[in-house]
Amino acid sequence: MKRIYQILLTGFIFAGIIACENETKVCDQTLRNDLHIHFKRDSANGAFIRDTVMPKVTAYALTKDSLYRKQPASDIFFPLSPVSDSSKFYLKVDSTAVADTLTFKYSRVKHFISPGCGFGTYFNLDTVLTTKHTIGYIQINNKSVTSSNDTHLLLYFLVSQ
Repeated sequence: MKRIYQILLTGFIFAGIIACENETKVCDQTLRNDLHIHFKRDSANGAFIRDTVMPKVTAYALTKDSLYRKQPASDIFFPLSPVSDSSKFYLKVDSTAVADTLTFKYSRVKHFISPGCGFGTYFNLDTVLTTKHTIGYIQINNKSVTSSNDTHLLLYFLVSQ
């Protein structure tokens, strides 16, 4: 009889761990709503615009750890600060290119997710400032950052013909 209780107790503990792990994954996915940026190339006269993969993207939040380190990318995701109304990032798209900085100014809106997850933060972009070393221009597709699935911003890089 004691053996049955040990097996049942072990089963309940295991089930509890599995249940908590799943809720943690759901919370992490629900709480993540990074700013999604897509890269495009444009000719100087606007004759063609196309998606592009930058060869060696390095990006990090200024004064924070790196997000991308010398890897090919056509899209990048920047986490915005839930405790500040702006975030600054360093972006270098090729090892030979001059780096740009991007500054995002936004308002924050708290939203309730669930009793287990608590509150998350949505962001509403107000302003995007960038240096123009390699970035030609920007286009804001969606000012409301509520999901990483949406493409919020397009960065256009000018190429000579």
